[in-house]
Amino acid sequence: MIQVRELLKMPLFQNFKLIAGENGLEQQLSNVVILEYESVNNSYHVFNQGDFILTSLFFAVNDPDSIVTALRNVINRNIAGIAIKTVFFDDIPEEIKQYALEKKVPIFTFSEVYMEDLILCVNNFLKLKQQFLVNENNINKLVNTTSSPDIVQNIVKQINPLFFSNVTAAFITPKDEASNIEFTSYFYELFYKNYTSAISTHYSFIKYRSGMLIIHTSPSSLQVDASVFNTLLQSIKLNSELFYIGISDQKNSYSDFHIAIKMSIWANQVGQMNHSDITYYKNIGIYKWITPLFNECTIENDYKKLIYKINEYDKNFKSNLWNTLIVFIQNNGEYSKTAKDLYQHPNTIRYRIKKIQEIADLDGDDFYVQLYICVKLYLLSTKSTI
Repeated sequence: MIQVRELLKMPLFQNFKLIAGENGLEQQLSNVVILEYESVNNSYHVFNQGDFILTSLFFAVNDPDSIVTALRNVINRNIAGIAIKTVFFDDIPEEIKQYALEKKVPIFTFSEVYMEDLILCVNNFLKLKQQFLVNENNINKLVNTTSSPDIVQNIVKQINPLFFSNVTAAFITPKDEASNIEFTSYFYELFYKNYTSAISTHYSFIKYRSGMLIIHTSPSSLQVDASVFNTLLQSIKLNSELFYIGISDQKNSYSDFHIAIKMSIWANQVGQMNHSDITYYKNIGIYKWITPLFNECTIENDYKKLIYKINEYDKNFKSNLWNTLIVFIQNNGEYSKTAKDLYQHPNTIRYRIKKIQEIADLDGDDFYVQLYICVKLYLLSTKSTI
C-alpha cells in the first residue's frame, strides 16, 4: 500500500487541489476505482477500505443534492480518498467537507487528466513499490549477510538474474530539498518505465533507505568510473549534479556484492559531509575504518555520551570546548593553526584540550585518537541523511 500523500509527488497528481480532509493525507491506499453510476443503484458495497475514488459526479448532474448522500456513503466505507474531476461541478457542499475532515478522508479536485491515466499510474506505482520492498529486503539481506556464498549468489540473482559477477555499486542521495522534490517526483513513474526495459540488462536501479542504489555489473574486471553512473541517471532524466554519488571499488565475486554496496554507502556519507558531488570509496582515507562504526549502537551511545559531557560543561561554564575540539580535529591536532582559526593563544587551546580530556575521563596515550573518532562520527551524523 501507499499513502495518499505519496500520490501528490507524482507528475500526474501535482495539479490536484486539496479541498477537504487535509488531516487524512496519511491514509493508506491499496486500489483506485471509479464512482459514476453506483450511487444511483445504491451499490456502495463495491467500495472497500483503502480504495481511492475517482469521479466526475456525473450521476448528480440532474440531482445535485445526491452528492451529499453518495459521498457520505463512500466515506463510510473507510476509503482512502476521493478525487473529483471538475467537468460538472467545481466544488462540493460544505457538509461533505466537514464530514471528510471528521472521518480523515482527503478530497481533491482536478482537471485535464484522464481518469484512465491516473488509474494506470497508481497501479504501476503499487506494483513498483512492491518491487521496491522486495529488492530493499534483498539488499538488507546482503549487507547484513553471514550466509554462505551460494545463498548470497541466490539473493543476488533474485535482484537481477542477469547480473555478472563483477560489480560496482553507486549510492545516490539528493543534495537538498529542491533535489529531493525532483528525485521523488520523477522516481516512481520514470523508474517503472525504466524497470520494465532494464530488467533484461546487467544493471539495476533500487530504491534504498533515503536514496537509490545503482548496481552495475560487467563481464570485465575493469573499474567502472562515474561517467557510467551519470549516463544511467540521465537515462531516467535525473540530473546527476543534484545528487551526491558514492562509488564503490569493483568487486569480482557474487559473494562480495554486499561489500560493494556498503562501500558505496560509506563513500556517499563522506561525500555528503564534504559536500563532494562524486566520492570514490578508494579516496575516503581514514573513513574506511570510521564509517562502518557509524550505525553501531554501542559506539553511538559512547560518542554521544562524550559529546554530552563536553556540551554540559560548556553550558554550565559558558565555555567553548566543543567548538574548539571540532576545529582542533579538523586541523589534525595542530595547536597553532587551531589558535589562529579561533583567534586564541596556542596555550589557551592546549588548556582547553586538556580540560576536554579531564571531562571526558580519557586516559592513556590514545586519548587524541578517541577524540578524533568521536568528532568524525559526529560530523558524519550531522551531515549524512542516510
